[in-house]
Amino acid sequence: MARGKTKGAGRFVQVNLGEHNRVLTEDAVIVVSRRFAEALVLDTDSFVSSTPNQKSMQPVEIKKEELEPLVELDEQQW
Repeated sequence: MARGKTKGAGRFVQVNLGEHNRVLTEDAVIVVSRRFAEALVLDTDSFVSSTPNQKSMQPVEIKKEELEPLVELDEQQW
């Protein structure tokens, strides 16, 4: 019987600092792990995590752009 998280189901993703700066204002509050904050000696405020306080207060608009294919594939030769 399998238990625990699914293999490859990561809990973290990498986001470039420039991307953070593009979408967040200077006074934005971001939730980070306690260990991350302690490792960087960040000034923090504690809070209790729950589904309602994890939801965005303002909807975020996601831009979708069509990308050109990097490789052309011929299905006949695949």
